[in-house]
Amino acid sequence: MIGLALEGGGVRGSYQAGVYMAMYECGLKIDGVAGTSIGAINGAIIASNHGEDLPKIWRSLSMGKVFGFSDDFVNLINAHELNLDLVKVTFASILKILAAKGIELKGLKEVISSNLNVDDLMSSDIDFGLCTVRLKDLKPLYLYKENMAKDKVKDYILASAFLPFFKKEKLIDDNYYIDGGVYDLGPVNMLLNKGYKKIYLVKVQGVGHHRKYDENADVTIIESKRSLGGLMDLDPKRINENIMMGYYDTIRILKHLDGEKYVFKRHNERFYRFLNRKVSSKKYKRVSTFFKTTTYKDTTIKALEYFMEHENINYFKIYQPLSIIKLIKKKYSKNHFIYNYLANLQFFF
Repeated sequence: MIGLALEGGGVRGSYQAGVYMAMYECGLKIDGVAGTSIGAINGAIIASNHGEDLPKIWRSLSMGKVFGFSDDFVNLINAHELNLDLVKVTFASILKILAAKGIELKGLKEVISSNLNVDDLMSSDIDFGLCTVRLKDLKPLYLYKENMAKDKVKDYILASAFLPFFKKEKLIDDNYYIDGGVYDLGPVNMLLNKGYKKIYLVKVQGVGHHRKYDENADVTIIESKRSLGGLMDLDPKRINENIMMGYYDTIRILKHLDGEKYVFKRHNERFYRFLNRKVSSKKYKRVSTFFKTTTYKDTTIKALEYFMEHENINYFKIYQPLSIIKLIKKKYSKNHFIYNYLANLQFFF
């Protein structure tokens, strides 16, 4: 059985929409999902057999409305300019939240209600579980859908995503709950304990406790080596970029491609050794020492990614290493030891 564990991380959870889209396109069948916080929301949609809708759902969200912020505040924040208007609107927003004793849950409730079909979730053959913490005794709860009353499913999901800055509200059995990330940010153990043999853990740089799991377990971690923005990032551009990053990071893993910050067609060590055959040992050693690499393949890829990141080359594409080397030779003659190293790579005899 294949399981999917989804970490909590606020708006960074948009990354998981791209991850699932890649899995869906690659025909990877997920048998069970366990999530915390935003991971529980995404996980419930996946487990209801509507995971392919996640990118569309995320792109349609107004994060300002989800968190109860005014349009003026959102527009000023997304303008990325510090001015007096922003200071005034920010101060007014903070006063409003303080007066209400936290951010109202209305926006988050609407997201869950409008995008989750509980009937589809409960009748699905995909397992669904979540982690939350009961506040009165700080008891962590691992719950699968079969442990939830149908009319309380949305409340349990809300309980898993109940961040400290939300306005306190009793949800289930007259109790308060707090975000499950306090106990287990990415509930891999839920799936292991239920007998799952292969698990994909999607990390989104969330804040919480990373619980240890069996180091011998077959767990593949999918995470971005780039920033996913803030937990409460209000910019729709950020959401779209996170979705795209999740997609390409997952394609790289599922199709066994190369790279870390970019995605490259796969080649073996022999190929990269050939590219480096005319690079002087002194020049190669300087670059490999800089990147702390031990193979021609790792050194070359790290250098390519360094160049691409510094020249703002589009991340959302699968590249042939030779195409980037050709680009460097044709357009770039920067006096930098890494650029010079790449320009000395040779792909012809």
